[in-house]
Amino acid sequence: MRLFKFGLHLWIMITSVLSFLMGWIMLAHAPKPTQNNSSSSAFVAPLPTLAPLPSLGVGDDPNNGNFFQSSPFSVQSSNNFGQAPMPAFRTGGS
Repeated sequence: MRLFKFGLHLWIMITSVLSFLMGWIMLAHAPKPTQNNSSSSAFVAPLPTLAPLPSLGVGDDPNNGNFFQSSPFSVQSSNNFGQAPMPAFRTGGS
């Protein structure tokens, strides 16, 4: 069993090293990418321009500093316990 295990480890090592080297050789001899020259292409279509995104309508003007005051993501406390302060975040970990 020990001889079989040694042979299996040796086989995996040899095949992985040979696979790595063969992949390296194949990448080294692969054709190199060509550079696109504007004179060699017959027609190049211009890229379309995108329209500006519409405003979400959230908050006030971002230039006056009140942008996030009327955000729908603000937390509103709506409990029936009066004006008790919210407890601090506590973990029960060790």
